[in-house]
Amino acid sequence: MPGASTCVRVAARKKQACADIRFVFALIACAVAACRAVVSPPEGVVPGGPIGPAAAGGVAPGAAGAAAGATNTSGITAAGGAAGNGAAGMLPGTTGQPGSGAPIGELLPARIRRLSNREFDASASALLGVESKFAVSFTPDTRQDFFTRNDAQRVDPVYMTQLDDAAKKLAEMAKGKVDQLAPCANAAQGGDACASEFITKFAARAYRRPATMRETEALVALYRAGAEGATYADGIALVVQAVLMSPGFLYLSELGDASGKLTDYEIASQLSYLFVGAPPDDALLQAAAAGQLQNAATRQEHARRLVMDQRASAQITRMVEEWLGIDRIADTAKDSNVYPEFAGLRDAMQKEADAFIAEALWKRGGTVSDLMTADWTPAEDSLARMYLNMQGGNQVTRSDGMVSLAGVRRRGILGQGAFLSVYAHAHETAPVLRGVAVLRRVLCMNIPAPTSLNVNIVPPVQDSSKTTRERFAVHSKDAACSSCHKTIDPIGFSFEWLDGMGRERMMENGHPIDSSAQLMAGLSVDGSYPDSAALSAKIGTSPELASCFAKRLFHSAAASNTDGAAVEQSFVAQVEALPPESRGKLQELLVAFAGSELFVKRGAQ
Repeated sequence: MPGASTCVRVAARKKQACADIRFVFALIACAVAACRAVVSPPEGVVPGGPIGPAAAGGVAPGAAGAAAGATNTSGITAAGGAAGNGAAGMLPGTTGQPGSGAPIGELLPARIRRLSNREFDASASALLGVESKFAVSFTPDTRQDFFTRNDAQRVDPVYMTQLDDAAKKLAEMAKGKVDQLAPCANAAQGGDACASEFITKFAARAYRRPATMRETEALVALYRAGAEGATYADGIALVVQAVLMSPGFLYLSELGDASGKLTDYEIASQLSYLFVGAPPDDALLQAAAAGQLQNAATRQEHARRLVMDQRASAQITRMVEEWLGIDRIADTAKDSNVYPEFAGLRDAMQKEADAFIAEALWKRGGTVSDLMTADWTPAEDSLARMYLNMQGGNQVTRSDGMVSLAGVRRRGILGQGAFLSVYAHAHETAPVLRGVAVLRRVLCMNIPAPTSLNVNIVPPVQDSSKTTRERFAVHSKDAACSSCHKTIDPIGFSFEWLDGMGRERMMENGHPIDSSAQLMAGLSVDGSYPDSAALSAKIGTSPELASCFAKRLFHSAAASNTDGAAVEQSFVAQVEALPPESRGKLQELLVAFAGSELFVKRGAQ
């Protein structure tokens, strides 16, 4: 048993280690908010020390760091800002992929971005070889132009508390498998050597680049603080906890060198998180170490390898579901008196959307047009019966696992339960919600919010003697509403033959349903349609869909809302230079992006 004085000394060192970790939290918060205020470090910690030479890199609790505000090896200052680097937005004379020769205009800015909650769990799981599901309880990700994969994620006190709890639990899990993570033949005598070897490899994996000497030295010092008076496993667990809370783990760096070109390790991370939503694998890290990822062809080879990974299916599905907003189906509720079947079909709707997108865009390598026009579905029998207007016990016929919809007028993802349920109210349909969703999300048409026009929204009065369409006809009679609703409502009305959970209906309140639509929006899809199925078929072949899909995909792939920016137009121009058969294929667009100069160069902040 250690003496009293030893216990006091060990307790003091562990208290200091915890204080160091809390100071890292403060620096993280500053980095995210571009904070320039002075942060008072805990007693005995030199400003800049806990992070050492790389604020975007490792955590170095207790180490003597550079002076606060000094620039680190990644271009991030210890005070939290990004050092100025990169071109001033234009690269005259440069040309970009994919095979277009199109000049690059404005670039994405040099930046760091926090991992999304999904990315945190995937990264922790890959790093520790355990299943991390802790981030599902974190504060929900901030959405930016529909997407959770973006540079708007922040670290606030609530997130810091959640992160602390998750890191402790993950460290405890790591402690339980220390023999696999950090094996040591004689921990009592050679613990320092074993810990040093573990830290060198572990930190490089966590930071997705080689750790600096000062980072590893500081982590070794932290190990010693945790192991003194305790066990080897306790020391390793404290290192794991600190690393999981470090900026190097939490943030992806896109700072590059003085010319604005990303480093090979930054490129490796960009590729991996784009295609599979997880850290780089050995092949990517080896390519980065060899300096091979500056080559466009090499990047595209890795992109095509990654897109075959099963995780790419989930990544592609998530992009599309967030684009269309149907990822919210799991949180959608209905009035059970009006839609008693919905609760029993909601999970089937979610599974259908997941499987349909994966089948169309990943397995079949199809186009965005297929999403809108497909006459088949992988829906479970219970949901397929609803689509086919079949009675309960009838057998659903499948071919290669798919149910044919050729005999009904339902088409594509806009005719599926997830879309139709999300864009409806709990007790009735919502023509405005459906119309706005199609215009904003699918066709990229700017529809101003009523509040921006100082319009007071007054829903049409409930009237059981009228259909929803007849009630909403009031919009066309109100001058304040008609300018927008003459475009929105016809699209919404085309869906009226499908109720608030997507069931086909012929009557409402004793009156026949009218789902015909006359669209006059100044788009190529303008015209007359008998229903939403016919409209979806037209949208599927429209240039507006192809262009909008490219823009929304770029927002997700670039992890930034670039709506209307020149950098977005650069990407769209590159897409338009692709062979026609590749332009609507999500896989091909992502591979093309990976090979472009736009992917590897950054402008000024």
